[in-house]
Amino acid sequence: MESNIMEGKRKTGLLRAFLLVLTGLVINLLFSNIVKLLELPLYIDTVGIIFTSAMGGYIPGVAVGYITNIINGISDLESYYYGTLSVFIAVIAAYGSRRGWFRKITGIIKSIILFTIAGGVLGSILTWMLYGFDPDSAKPIAASFYDNGNGLSPFWAQFWSDVIYDLIDKTITVIIVLGILIVVRKLLKIRKVDFSFWHQNVLSEENLKHVKKSKTRSTPLRTKILIILGTVMVIIACATTLIGFMIFHYKLIDDNEAMGTGITNITASLLAREEKYITPESIIVESDRIDEIIAKGEDDPEFKAIQDQMERIAKSHPDIQNIYVVRMTEKGYECIIDANINDDYWHPGQIIPYEEQPDFIQYKEAALNGEDIPAIIMDDKYGWFLTKFRAVRNSAGETVCYSCVDILMSHIQEDENTFLAKIISLCIGFFILIMVIVLWLTDYCVVYPLNALALSAKDMAFHIEGTEKDEAAKIKSLGITTGDEIETLYDALVKTSDDIVKHVNDIEEQKDTISEMQTALITVLANMVESRDKFTGNHVKNTASYAKIILDRLREDENYKDIITEDYEKTIINSAPLHDVGKIQIPDSLLNKNGRLTDEEFLKMQHHTLAGQKIIDEAASMVKDSLYLSEARNLAAYHHEKWNGTGYPYGLKGEDIPLSARIMAVADVFDALVSKRSYKPGFPVEKALDIIKEGAGTHFDPEIAKIFLDAEDEVRKVAEINYKRDNPEEKKGDLNV
Repeated sequence: MESNIMEGKRKTGLLRAFLLVLTGLVINLLFSNIVKLLELPLYIDTVGIIFTSAMGGYIPGVAVGYITNIINGISDLESYYYGTLSVFIAVIAAYGSRRGWFRKITGIIKSIILFTIAGGVLGSILTWMLYGFDPDSAKPIAASFYDNGNGLSPFWAQFWSDVIYDLIDKTITVIIVLGILIVVRKLLKIRKVDFSFWHQNVLSEENLKHVKKSKTRSTPLRTKILIILGTVMVIIACATTLIGFMIFHYKLIDDNEAMGTGITNITASLLAREEKYITPESIIVESDRIDEIIAKGEDDPEFKAIQDQMERIAKSHPDIQNIYVVRMTEKGYECIIDANINDDYWHPGQIIPYEEQPDFIQYKEAALNGEDIPAIIMDDKYGWFLTKFRAVRNSAGETVCYSCVDILMSHIQEDENTFLAKIISLCIGFFILIMVIVLWLTDYCVVYPLNALALSAKDMAFHIEGTEKDEAAKIKSLGITTGDEIETLYDALVKTSDDIVKHVNDIEEQKDTISEMQTALITVLANMVESRDKFTGNHVKNTASYAKIILDRLREDENYKDIITEDYEKTIINSAPLHDVGKIQIPDSLLNKNGRLTDEEFLKMQHHTLAGQKIIDEAASMVKDSLYLSEARNLAAYHHEKWNGTGYPYGLKGEDIPLSARIMAVADVFDALVSKRSYKPGFPVEKALDIIKEGAGTHFDPEIAKIFLDAEDEVRKVAEINYKRDNPEEKKGDLNV
């Protein structure tokens, strides 16, 4: 059921996102066509991109930017190469929108500047790399900058022109976008389109902030995925670009070589006297034909006719540097005919040493032997060009000359630079699109579910005491439905949290049982000790009641709020019955003696504090880190110590006496005063309280004594209850009598 709800929400979210992208595309194309119809020197083709980014964020904005250029590329191939600029603008718009740029003047100005940098500055550089500068087709401002003699180079003339035009373009664009946003947000009441892809129950804004800010010991998973994906994409892009570049490079050379082959074939055919010497397979020239051409010289009409035709062929293509016919000699090239289209005209019979063209030296022997020579790329004082040689043979198969053409290679580098610019532009735009999509999917399918699980598990670990059910419920409420290992982990964690809650509940029940059993055993032990004294009765219970009154008041005191905790109070009250456990070693005759004790007997009676300390120390040695036994030891050993240091057994003074023992001192003495003993009747409450008041600062901690005295009403109630319980035979017993 829950997965069906999540699936429904995802479909609804994707539908809204699709409609937003479609709206952005329609707006882009609408304004672009309006500008074309009005023949304005602007573009206004990024309105939809910026609007979509402002409403939906990175994903729809980048998608609109990229798809817009694909659509425009159907009719104008060049639009493909400017897709990267549209993607940059989408990223800037999404980033700025998240920081509220479109709601304040400074943000609007900042966005216009950044849009201009993306569209104008980067766009101008890209245009230069793709097409260079043509004054005849340049924008009016660029042509003006170039023609007015202000010293601007073609690049800078075009650059500043593009920046100015784009600044105007982006200013108008942002104004239009702001108008559309006002209409959508104020009239249609749509603040933004939630472009999410949740695979769990939607997190609140607060929880989402915690999830996004989750700290890790090392590099976060999202960053690792970004690095891995980026590295793979860069490697693939570089490899693809390199392979494409090499194919393109050799294709250009092959095209030049093919052109050279055609030209040298035509030139060689001009040397044949009759068509019968020309066949598809070969061009045959009479051996004396070359000598005849050289002998007649440049003034011969036939020579001139051949040269003119070669010149016309050379001028038919801008990359042809020269066409000529040479004969190879030991000294160098011997010129037969030169097309005469440059300043380096070679006259018939002129020798050009091989040393002037070092790239040819390796083929010298083959040339002298009349062998075929492959196309050679030369880079010497004559320039960088490809030279194609065509061996022209006579009927005997002997090479009589070579028909040659030099084709400039400089255009290859320009074409290669343009090719690289196009490839890089396409790759960057596609790279950003893929990265944005992958990061979006990573966030919703991996990062958010994992961080939500981690935070919930962390809460479960740190707040297990008493809130384990709530934390387990939080984990269940995540509702992760990624359908992969993360969902498996989630299911396992849900089961584990349920098991933890069950075990904690079992432990709590056992703990309560053990605690109750412990309290009961201690009470029984204390009662066994007290039962030997027929006069003390329920003394252990009474002292615990009075200690509780003091502890409750101390908990409300600012000076004790960090000391008197609920656990501390519970520990003192439960351990109070053990304060007289040492009396187990005092003889019955001494405990139940009628009348006052002698000095010697009193010394023996004082020994019960040391005996109690020893008994509890022995118990504590078998239990590790027991606060309960630690406080029980303090009560047993020090409850007869006095504030002024005159108590026993150690004569401790002031705050050297543990707090629990100072509390028990007041409770113990007060109960002893109001209770019957072998040597006295019980005192009225007023008299007992007066004695406590008199002992404040000498016998008792003055602050604790004051707290006890201030709680007189509570003390009276407890004393009355204790008296009636301890003296059931006195039906009208009254402590005040």
